[in-house]
Parts: sequence; C-alpha cells; structure tokens
Amino acid sequence: MVNGKKRCKERVATNSLMPSSKRPRFDGNERRLSRFYEPLVLLYTLGRTRGEHTRDITCNGTEFSNLSRKHLIRKFLCSLAYVCDYAKGGDTVTAIGLESKPHGHTFWIASNNNKTTKTVPFLEVLLAGMHQVSVEATMIAPGQVEDLAAKCIDFAAPRIKAYRSHLKPVLRRCLNHLDDQDHDDNEARDLSEWLQNWNDERDPKDLCRFSYRERKSDFMQLVARLGTEPSYRSNKDAIYHAFSSVRHYIGRLGHHFRVANDLLTCASRLSDILYGFEVQSVPIPTRSTIPPADGKTTLDSVVSRMLPSQSPDVERYQYNLAEMDTKYELSRRFLDNYRDPNLKPRVHAEIQVLEHFHMDSLRFADGNPFIACSKPACFCCLLYFRAHPGHFVEPTSHQKIYLNWRPPDLDARMGIIGEHHQRDILNVMTEASGRSMRKFRHTPGILIR
Repeated sequence: MVNGKKRCKERVATNSLMPSSKRPRFDGNERRLSRFYEPLVLLYTLGRTRGEHTRDITCNGTEFSNLSRKHLIRKFLCSLAYVCDYAKGGDTVTAIGLESKPHGHTFWIASNNNKTTKTVPFLEVLLAGMHQVSVEATMIAPGQVEDLAAKCIDFAAPRIKAYRSHLKPVLRRCLNHLDDQDHDDNEARDLSEWLQNWNDERDPKDLCRFSYRERKSDFMQLVARLGTEPSYRSNKDAIYHAFSSVRHYIGRLGHHFRVANDLLTCASRLSDILYGFEVQSVPIPTRSTIPPADGKTTLDSVVSRMLPSQSPDVERYQYNLAEMDTKYELSRRFLDNYRDPNLKPRVHAEIQVLEHFHMDSLRFADGNPFIACSKPACFCCLLYFRAHPGHFVEPTSHQKIYLNWRPPDLDARMGIIGEHHQRDILNVMTEASGRSMRKFRHTPGILIR
C-alpha cells in the first residue's frame, strides 16, 4: 500500500503537463481567486453536476388562486425573465429584480452577455400592454393571450428557430422508427401522421400554438410513454431517447403560450406594480479573467489548500487523486480546463442584479428579496446566494458547474459595501466547494463521460 502511494504520488509530481512557474502569489485578490477556482475546476473535472435539481413552490403545479402575493410576484418575474431570454444557450439568460419606490416600481434587468438594449424596450411594451389589460378587462380573453404570445414568439425568434432545428433530427428518427412498425399497427400510423405536423414548414406562431394545444393530447401521452427510460440497461442510441427529446422540444415550442397565459393571470392580480413602472438595465460589470494555472496548481497542492492544516485526510485524498490520475489522466484533464481557449468568464445575470440591489440598498417590492432568472442557478450562483450577507431568497438550481462563472469585481465600491465583502463571500464559497469535493467518493468509471 505504501509503495502504491509512493508510485502514484511520484506520477503526479513528475507530470510534465504541470506549469513550471512557482512564483509566489503576492496579490491578495489573485491568491483568493486562485484558491477559489482550484477546487471548483477539480470538481468540474470529476463531474459537472453537484446535486439534485431544486424547484420552487411556484413550479409544482400550485393553482394561481392558491398563491400568496409574494409567490405571485415571483411567478410573474420568472415568467418575464423567461420571455426576455430570446436565444437558446447562455448568452441571453436574463435576471430581473423588482424595486419598490414611493411613486412606482422599477424592473431592474441584466443578462449574461450584458446586452439589454433590445430587451428593455421589449419589456416596456409588454408591461404597458399587460397593465392596460389588468385595468380594463374583468377576465382574460383568449385573444389577449394570443396577442401577448405572438409578441413573445416574435421576440424569441432565434430561440424558436433553435428548437425547430434540434427537433428535426430526433423527429426524423421517430418517424423512421414508426414507419418500420407493422403496417397493421394503427397506433403507430396515427402517431406518425400526428408527428408530421412538426415536419411541416409552418409559421412559428402557428407551430407554437399547435404545440401548446396538443400538450395534453393522447398522442403526447403516447410520445411520453415511448420516451420513458426502460428498466433494463440500454445504450445512448436507444429510440426512447429520440421520443423523449421530441416530447421536450414540442413542450418548449408551446411554452410561450403557457407563459403568456401565466403573465396575464398574474398581472390581473398585480395591477398596482404595473402602475407608473419603469425598466432599467443594471450597470455593466467590468471584465476580468481567471487566474492562470501556475506551479502551485497541482493535485497535491490543491488538496493541501482545501483541507485544514495537519488534517489526517490530506494523504488519503492525495493518494486517491493520484490513483485516479494513473487511470484517467486526471492531471492533464484538470489543467486542460484552465487552458480552454473558449473560457471567457463573466458575471452571471442574477449575481449582477443581486449586487446592484445590495450595493445601492434598493428596496424590494413587498420586502420580498427575490431575483428571478430565466434559467435555474448554476452551482456557483447558488453558493454565492447562500454566502451573501444580504439574505436573498435562495434560487432554484440545477447545480451544474460552469467554468465561465466569475464573481463581480467590487473594488471600486468597497467603501460602500464593506472592505471585506467579496473576500468573505469567496472564502465561504471556497469552503463549500471544498466540502463538496470531500464528499466525493471514487467509483470506477465515474470520470468516463
């Protein structure tokens, strides 16, 4: 055992991929960021998802009539954030915070790519229209839902186009599979005919409307059944994957009609926050980079900095990682993540809104410190919310690690928010990611992705 440990540690120590520079990390901020990113990059290398997907009460099917005002506002803001996120991917992820002022409310908006010039006027038009409906209409008419959905679909044209593009290949697989079934199989023939509706080059609004209308149809239930993972082990090319994807993308196409209905339902009970509103962009954060790997960025060194000094677990973790390095080239993969040319760190939208409210001491509507986002929070955003002294409502999270995440640079405003604000947050986050690392148990094949 001792010899095995020695051989494994020698492999890590002599790995030629390790950076040669061992210059001292004199700068306190750089040292702190390096110590924050090291366990994070290692966690990412071991597995990108760090826990179960969490959900909010407003996402569990609760009827609108049973929602409190607090949760109604949250539902409204989440729906607004969703329709503002007009492209698939992470660039246009949108976060919104609602500020209460003496003479109205301000919707503060931010996006991952810091480009809200298109989103702000869209949101202003949307909110003005909903305010008019909430004041004039005693009940929501189908035509009002149709008009609002049409505006949202037009705005989200890149997202709708992407959904259609992703749907086509999996739809083709499903249709080919159904065509191969027995010709006397009426169920397969009828389902194939129904699925052809998404194979046509119809108008995006028509397609989204049809997708929403058919969301609970017998055919959709059949697609769900065919897309259910079997109890026996199957490969990645199994046909149920294709049916599951078809169901997902049809649901996504129809979602704008559902959200339009949700928005109008919420607005009818929240007309007061739509009176005299304004929409503002959160100031764009400054750019920064992740500290590069250096001679101290080794598996052994990361473990020694993660664990308390003199911890009896240091040697055990170093041995386990060295063993994994022998089997899976962990050191190379760990450092490759630092070298990724596509790694362009940015402050995620919800963190921009969070710090804007905190630094300027803005008042949340109804004292509800909630920040809506068009997508669930990542692992780092969740840790940031938990570590922040502002006690904001913890967001829902898919707990995935994104290495393009970075904390905001607050040096210019330290006098306002306290000298050690970011230091304390990053220290708590580093401890949390270290605990997550220490919970990791080596299982053969866990690094095979």
